[in-house]
Amino acid sequence: MDYVEPELNPEKTRNRILDVLSRAQDILTLPTIVQEVVDITHNKRASAKDLTKIIENDPALTTKILSVANSPYYGFIKKVSTVAHAVVVLGFREIQNIALGMSVVKLFGRRGTDFTEKLWSHSFSAGVATRMLAAFFKLKLDGKYFVGGLLHDIGKIFLCQYVPDVFDYMLATLYDNDNILTYHALERDFCGITHAEIGGRLLNSWMFPQEITEAVACHHGPQVQGDDEVMVALVHLADIICTMKGISPTRDYSFLSIDRAMLPALYELKQDFCTQDILNLMAQLDLEIEKQSSFLQAFK
Repeated sequence: MDYVEPELNPEKTRNRILDVLSRAQDILTLPTIVQEVVDITHNKRASAKDLTKIIENDPALTTKILSVANSPYYGFIKKVSTVAHAVVVLGFREIQNIALGMSVVKLFGRRGTDFTEKLWSHSFSAGVATRMLAAFFKLKLDGKYFVGGLLHDIGKIFLCQYVPDVFDYMLATLYDNDNILTYHALERDFCGITHAEIGGRLLNSWMFPQEITEAVACHHGPQVQGDDEVMVALVHLADIICTMKGISPTRDYSFLSIDRAMLPALYELKQDFCTQDILNLMAQLDLEIEKQSSFLQAFK
């Protein structure tokens, strides 16, 4: 395939990207039903009945919420047959995370180039891997882990769709036999901004919970302190595990080592956490992906 070489001006490209991001609420709008779900879940006076009524007004969302609630991801013994029951057993925050995650996947679409198809495969796998890590470290399981992993590379999807000339040329350079730079280095040189920063800005504009936004914005540099640092570290490690397994659109070009800054947060959860644990988790991931197939399908 022939590429028309665009002007290589990272500052100009960055400004072009920031211009689109500044208008995200107008041109990258989430469905009205999802905005209503977010408003309800942020309203301290809202009741489970209020949220149930909103969801039941949208048959597609109703079907997906029930599908997720009955998946092995949550492992409820009794079947969840109504939205009212789903709201009670999942809770407001969980419903919000699920609705937001599903709507972003639908907004950007999963069909496209070979690169984007592989990127979505990596993203879904990273969502499962983040959830797997949360279970490994014995954290309370909820949807934020899957959604954080799922959307960690949404900035790359944005670049592919909104600056395709620069992005295509960057990929052509990446795959050139003479190239010695990683994807991440080329991204900085070509775009003047990272996909992690783009993703964080997008999620912030859509009013995602802070811990998910921070995980997306910082997944290549887990320097966040406080309550969010564990979430960031899990997404960072999940991303690396998927890449090490070869579930990556850029193959070995995107390989990054584990950031040592995240290790203290993980050692607090498991003092003897070691390389063998990572190898065991890598071996477990395929089984986890298969086990969560019905949960993944609800997001596709």
